[in-house]
Amino acid sequence: MAIAETRVKVAIQSSWKSLRGVSWRDAIAQLDSDRLVIKYLRMGEVVGEDSFPFSALSDISVRIPDEVKLNPEKEHFGIKFYIPTRGEILLILTIEENLLIYDEKKFLDFIHKIFETLINGKPAMIQLARIVGGAINMESKWQKGWLRVVKVKSARTQKTERSVVVITEDKKPISIFSDIEDIEVEEVDMDGRKVKAWKIRHYYINQSVTSYLYIPEKQTQLFVLRYLLKYNPGTMEFIMKIADDFPALKAEFQEFMERELRELEALDEMEKQILVALYSGIDPLELHQFLGVSEKEIEEIYDRMIDKGLLKIVMIRKVVDLTNEGRRLVNKLLKYGLVSM
Repeated sequence: MAIAETRVKVAIQSSWKSLRGVSWRDAIAQLDSDRLVIKYLRMGEVVGEDSFPFSALSDISVRIPDEVKLNPEKEHFGIKFYIPTRGEILLILTIEENLLIYDEKKFLDFIHKIFETLINGKPAMIQLARIVGGAINMESKWQKGWLRVVKVKSARTQKTERSVVVITEDKKPISIFSDIEDIEVEEVDMDGRKVKAWKIRHYYINQSVTSYLYIPEKQTQLFVLRYLLKYNPGTMEFIMKIADDFPALKAEFQEFMERELRELEALDEMEKQILVALYSGIDPLELHQFLGVSEKEIEEIYDRMIDKGLLKIVMIRKVVDLTNEGRRLVNKLLKYGLVSM
């Protein structure tokens, strides 16, 4: 019996062919415990199917370029398999607008079920709170456990979010990712043998501690990182630090950063200063004095930034405010240290 199924649009691309110009087909995606099954539809009738075993799975939740997407506004989920007779296969799932056919919630739940199927029950070892207050905790020992995707409450914010926990032999769930503060890879001793574990600083109960997590299967490590990136995007800056062991992930990070920097480089120096000044609360009618330019010059720059979608007019006399896009760029400028407030 299938774990889950949902109506989708699907595209399948082989590494032997160009990624551009993919062909989209109507289908039902079915999730089994060991595979994904795609049942193709024509006029509502099943006319064929493909089966993709998880034993051939190499990556999930891979980035799909906008030019390939059926509708860039909709969720697209990319899954990679390696099949000797077909090469590397990229399976892309998405939905269309028609609410009579496509159920967005069901589709998103289906994607989450894929992660659950691949992560739940996988073995792990954890050494909880090995370092507390900068000192070694000698009572901390390696414990055997299993990974599980659950909803957890943040010890720091009290907000409930999806995350990956470790269930130990005594059935105790240990939430190690929900309040993460830092992560790195370190070779450590585990019961007499050296292993490369994740050294994770996180908030636990009422203080910051450092724990070690060892996931023996490299592929499971990748799936956990992909899960965190998708459902806890705030972990991205930490995960980037340990991406060297995952070439595809590192390449995506590099592409993402280059894309962001290109976007910021498209702004001239005056536009950057205006964005940050408005973001910090300076009156747009006084901004020309703050920047040492004429009112005519500042209004010409406003016009240019309005055309770019970075500013919006809130009063006739060019009283402007940042759009959401403008605020997003300010956060990036500050993040990369290209301006200061």
